[in-house]
Amino acid sequence: MNLKKALAAATTCLALCAQAETGYPSQPIKLMVPFTPGSSSDVTARTIAQKISVQLGQPVTVENRPGANGGIGMQAVARSKPDGYTLVVGTVSSTVVPAIISKAVMFDLFTDFTPVATMANTPLLLTVNQDSPFTSVAELVAAAKKAPKTLNYGNSAGLYRIAMEALNAQAEIDLLGIPFKGPAQAATELLAGRLTVNPDALGAAVPMLQARRMRALAVLGSSRTPALPEVPTMLELGYKGFEFNGWLGVLAPAGTPKPIIDRLHKEIAAAVKSPDVQALYTRLGLEPTVLSPQAYGDEMKKDFAKYGSVAQKAGIEKE
Repeated sequence: MNLKKALAAATTCLALCAQAETGYPSQPIKLMVPFTPGSSSDVTARTIAQKISVQLGQPVTVENRPGANGGIGMQAVARSKPDGYTLVVGTVSSTVVPAIISKAVMFDLFTDFTPVATMANTPLLLTVNQDSPFTSVAELVAAAKKAPKTLNYGNSAGLYRIAMEALNAQAEIDLLGIPFKGPAQAATELLAGRLTVNPDALGAAVPMLQARRMRALAVLGSSRTPALPEVPTMLELGYKGFEFNGWLGVLAPAGTPKPIIDRLHKEIAAAVKSPDVQALYTRLGLEPTVLSPQAYGDEMKKDFAKYGSVAQKAGIEKE
């Protein structure tokens, strides 16, 4: 960076910091969701946005911009002015996974963004249509071995793809990934009988599970979920290292002043603790978890290393 650009950047930073100290927020805030409406990230974002808008004294509007495993929405926010008025909901699939599975990534997670806070942990499930003949992972694997390349899964998020390819590798089967723009579309295809199996977040699957239109074969995370205590984890079923845990968080463009980050973190933490949000999380099967900006950044670095190793062992090549 030359001297002129450095001075310009410093001047901009000083101006934004001064604004942060005096009048933030003074206009509506946009919270980008890089997935389709109806996903667990979308439902959570809308609930939190409504709560923090009251405390911030400005509207917080949610905008869905799906595509490229969340890359389109993430890139849009990365290029936004770092003034606290454009934020993005981050998931494991839209933040740490792209650089693991894609050759051309639209952003650099660790240089283009500043972590604000996590909002929730979201258990992940392996689901089937209620009318599916498979009642266990063992039955699914046996059928896949008997008829190779005839069964499929919904590839609607990067983390889901890594999880399913890890299953393929460990079980020595070949479930075919069918790409979708978002989890809601994949769930629709599962219900229509056009997908064999579908990885999904508990929060998004809960309505269909309760309506008995969908069943869960296994939890993809490290422990059983209280919402479905009878459903085993993949670890319990003998799949080594099978720990795929989802989370939802909020990020801002890199360079956003610390006072703004601190204010947003404070309001998000308060929103998550509120009784009505806690009640919603219980209904959706979400686990309320608020990490500090520093801890959130550390979590993303840890997950990047972890899932990068899993993808390598599963033989996933960058596309």
